[in-house]
Amino acid sequence: MFAYFNSLVSVETSAIDRSLIAIPFVLIALFGLYQWLLPKPVPGIAYNQEATRSLLGDAPSMIKEVSVTGEFRVWCAKQVKKMNSPICQVFIRPFGNPWILLADFRESKDILTRRKEFDKSSFLSDGMACMGSFHGIYTTGDKFKSNRQLIQDLMTTTFLNSHVGPAIYNKGLEVLKLFEKKMNLADGRPFSVKKDFEHASLDVMLEFAFGKNWLHTSTGPQLEHVCEMSATDVKKSDNLDQPVEFPLVPIVDFLHSVYEAPEIVEKTINAIMPKLQTWWWSKQSWYQKIFNEKDRVMTEQMKIGLENYKAGDIKTGVEHMLMREGSRAEREGRTPNFTSKVLQDEMFGNIIGGHHTTSGAMMWLVKYLTDLPHIQKNLRAVLYDTLSTAKRESRLFTFEEIRRAKLPYWDAVIEEMLRLNAVTVTREAMCDTTILGCPIKKGTQVFFVSNGPGFLSPSISVDDTVRSETSRAAKIKDRWDESQDLTTFAPERWLVRKNDGEGLGENDVEFDGAAGPQLVFGLGPRACWGRRLAHMEMKTIIAMLVWDFELLPTPPAISSHAGLEGIARVPQQCYLRLRKL
Repeated sequence: MFAYFNSLVSVETSAIDRSLIAIPFVLIALFGLYQWLLPKPVPGIAYNQEATRSLLGDAPSMIKEVSVTGEFRVWCAKQVKKMNSPICQVFIRPFGNPWILLADFRESKDILTRRKEFDKSSFLSDGMACMGSFHGIYTTGDKFKSNRQLIQDLMTTTFLNSHVGPAIYNKGLEVLKLFEKKMNLADGRPFSVKKDFEHASLDVMLEFAFGKNWLHTSTGPQLEHVCEMSATDVKKSDNLDQPVEFPLVPIVDFLHSVYEAPEIVEKTINAIMPKLQTWWWSKQSWYQKIFNEKDRVMTEQMKIGLENYKAGDIKTGVEHMLMREGSRAEREGRTPNFTSKVLQDEMFGNIIGGHHTTSGAMMWLVKYLTDLPHIQKNLRAVLYDTLSTAKRESRLFTFEEIRRAKLPYWDAVIEEMLRLNAVTVTREAMCDTTILGCPIKKGTQVFFVSNGPGFLSPSISVDDTVRSETSRAAKIKDRWDESQDLTTFAPERWLVRKNDGEGLGENDVEFDGAAGPQLVFGLGPRACWGRRLAHMEMKTIIAMLVWDFELLPTPPAISSHAGLEGIARVPQQCYLRLRKL
């Protein structure tokens, strides 16, 4: 019995001994695996050394920054400045290739306009999966070009001036009336206009797409409700700096879909596994409600548009798309597919893109004009002088008058606002290549930092010998007068003096859109398709506001220039205090 017991003890002891011997090997293996999984820097590109000692890389730093500022671009600019290099690498997604940050306008423009090794980022495309067959999710191939062809009529001068422009002007009139009612009810107090600009821009895009075939608006119900309010309905503090909060009237479900879709895109882009998140969300009832409503309305509007197209009544964006599909099918010898999901997804994507970005831009404009009264005064003087007939007749200018007017100073104000609020443009390397002489692997995400050196601070010098051949050959204005403070709002950066002109009118200055680095709309074949529409909307509606009202100072507590970055950069706050002129 004792012998048997001793043998068991011996076996167990030997097993323990083997386990003890194995432990160091397991630890060594785990340590080796840990080392293997750590971020691997690309040779020759600057990086944060601390990030390479953690499996999470730079992600904790980035998340901390974005949680405070709401902006990825702020963190990117800080990395470039910290490493003092025009190109650097950051490690955001565990076990993946580093992301490349490029803060050099000349090389950025070269990549965006000339180098076919770079194209649409899968980082963004995966996040935009919910948008279906919208052209923005595709690389620059046949599908991208085919979709763009369907909408090519919608940025023509004829379509914009005859259909969209008058709609913008009419919506501006509604906004002026809404603001005047709120101004009177607020009685000298500020009030938020964030939702008002969002509603107005959404209504413009609905008119762009559907015209009078769509009966619901976002601004209309808000205006109707405010017009029914009396002074006793408004809660006002004795403190004139305390803003008045006006209630929002519910809008129809489809308009909610247009609001929710961009938020889904933004959240999915920031997800660790965007494809998995999209699949999981697509099973949820709230997600299905949003896109079922989108499909229902888009199908309905396509049917109405098709009836009008067949009757020869072609006015709206949808009807022009159907006409383009009909002519393309005839040319290709096939039956037109007027019920194609591509048509619906393309137009829905344009509604979302145009609404979300332009509303934010109008918010920034009124904030700068409020904070910088001398620029507001200059702009008003230029408008009054250029549109002198309307001023002399004590009336608001017409759409035709503002459309035909040459307003270089107004163009410069808009361009300067865009410069200061550009979001980061992204591309992906389609093959192994180089940037500034550094090796870039296929699949690498490249972020063009447009709020760092060369844009909002002095450029970091680059040896021309490391630039690409096409970059060296290109002759561009790749920098400002960097002795000036590039963070200040100075429209004059975009103006060129004519002769001995001293004023800001057409005869004194001309607008130069290539005066310095600008990436807000992207560049090259993937540049923002709706730029002309956005510019028309901003130029018309904000000019109407400045013509009729003085934008008075608002208290610092509600005048922050903090932004939220997503599809576009939008202000976290946007308040106005108005005085009728």
